[in-house]
Amino acid sequence: MDLLDKYVELFNALSDELRLKILLYLYVNGERCVCDIGDFFDISQSGISYHLKILCDASIIKKRKVAVWNYYSLNQDNSSYSIISGICKNINKEEWMDNVSNE
Repeated sequence: MDLLDKYVELFNALSDELRLKILLYLYVNGERCVCDIGDFFDISQSGISYHLKILCDASIIKKRKVAVWNYYSLNQDNSSYSIISGICKNINKEEWMDNVSNE
């Protein structure tokens, strides 16, 4: 896969509002189980897994399997992390609270 294809995949993954909210959720809350992410957004496990797969395929997030559960976190080793963290840092606290805080 050449560089242009990687950018297309990255921006495709970032072009969905729910996927951006998932990234913000992981940025604020750290590594989380797929069940926690689905419960937070009130989406079925298969529905949330679809979006998580797109984010994983673009190497934006990492998946860690523990027994039968999958845990997801931001991929800080990927060059896209600086873009993702920049987006998350620029969202004001009220918007964080409205969209992704567990508090």
